[in-house]
Amino acid sequence: MTDAHGRDRDHPDGATVEAGLALARAFTGISVRAVAAAGDAVTVPQLRVLMLIADAGRTNVTAVGRELDVHPSNATRVLVRLGRAGLVERRPDPDDRRHLLVELTPAGRELIREADAHRRAAVA
Repeated sequence: MTDAHGRDRDHPDGATVEAGLALARAFTGISVRAVAAAGDAVTVPQLRVLMLIADAGRTNVTAVGRELDVHPSNATRVLVRLGRAGLVERRPDPDDRRHLLVELTPAGRELIREADAHRRAAVA
């Protein structure tokens, strides 16, 4: 049986997919509201990068690109913008000068803390 939008609701895989998509939409909405609550200081994709760095503690540009599934030059552009906003710091890796290490600044950690608090409250 299909619903009004032609989606298969009786097939378990269809129902599972629809539930997953609904959950993804809900979490996207929560992320958008978390960005808005942070004063629109960053975009949703930039927030994703900041959260990725927060989870890693410290990472490098290549790893950010790999996690985002983008070329490192695209990751570099995002990180430069976040650096200009005072949210991340990039510096040479003392163990491998070919890489730049990236970590959150205190302002970046505070933005993540605020966004995470907003997301937790929205889910609770």
